[in-house]
Amino acid sequence: MNQKELPKGVTVYCASSSQIAPKYMAVARRMGVLLAENSLPLICGGGAGGMMAAAIEGCVDSLGTAVGVLPRFMMDKGWNHPGLTLTIETESMHHRKQTMASMASAAVALPGGIGTLDELAEIMTWHQLGLFTGPVIIVNTDGFYDSLLRLFGEMNDRGFMRGDVIPARVAATPDEAMDMINDFLSSHR
Repeated sequence: MNQKELPKGVTVYCASSSQIAPKYMAVARRMGVLLAENSLPLICGGGAGGMMAAAIEGCVDSLGTAVGVLPRFMMDKGWNHPGLTLTIETESMHHRKQTMASMASAAVALPGGIGTLDELAEIMTWHQLGLFTGPVIIVNTDGFYDSLLRLFGEMNDRGFMRGDVIPARVAATPDEAMDMINDFLSSHR
């Protein structure tokens, strides 16, 4: 299987750290399972640890397609998950994010660290500019993103958000995010 043969999938941003509570790993695994059950490829950073690995394993264990996009330096360090259906190597982090977005009809941010925040901010910006037209969904597990959502509200209240709108939707669970994705896909067929 190669990149050109794949249908558009869902890009999932999440933590690669394994030093996190099991509930977050369960959320990532559930997201992977849901994508497989809905025949949507998981497009992710392809890491062998943390929530990224849990999402990949949930997807692959449910007979889905898991695509990892990693820059060469990460491949050289062996950071890629060995169970990926397809691994795509890029020249840079920027090209990685661009490739992931180009392969996706929706983007989901699960809890994560600074890398996840970087990816979320960029895809929200692209969405606002019309460069990414699918939904951007923040899965706010156990209130993880409450502070960030308050900051977005503050940015909006002070006039820093274009169009007075935060360019992302918020879901409480992966199941709710999947419903949002399916609603979007069914209205754009």
